[in-house]
Amino acid sequence: MDEGFSLETERLRLRAYRPQDVDDLAPMFADLEHMRFYPAPFDREQTEAWIARQLERYQQDGFGLLLAELREDGAFVGTIGPSVQEVGGERLVEIGWHVRPGLKGYGYAPEAAAAARDWAFANLKVGHLISLILPENTPSARVAEKIGMHVEREADYKGLRHRIYRIDRDEVTIEP
Repeated sequence: MDEGFSLETERLRLRAYRPQDVDDLAPMFADLEHMRFYPAPFDREQTEAWIARQLERYQQDGFGLLLAELREDGAFVGTIGPSVQEVGGERLVEIGWHVRPGLKGYGYAPEAAAAARDWAFANLKVGHLISLILPENTPSARVAEKIGMHVEREADYKGLRHRIYRIDRDEVTIEP
């Protein structure tokens, strides 16, 4: 995934991260309510490390999370996309999402997650995709269900019990 990569939906543009994205991501990751399903909010340094990890993923895996922005004006929406996660010793491709406070409830997460799902199935040699979601994170569970995922099982991930939502390639019709 190179710096010029982008994927468009009806309302959004998903593009590769840039180091300067810290100015948009840091306030979202520092927000206590937004980060309630994480062990703790991130400070600016942790957000910079998050961006560096995505840039490393682009080099190592050929893909990683993407920055979501409105097509009409480039306003920051969040971060959504595929990334490799290790779960129980297995490397799996996860579709993950964060939508910034103030923009939740407008359907941006399922719109972008569906585009990321379709891109992953069209471009990666994977038979299924997952999303790791804490049982109490009902908003993310609804997003996963809206893009066709179902709970496959539960597993410990980074010391916390997560539901593993899954969708198989043959469950999705990808438009050419």
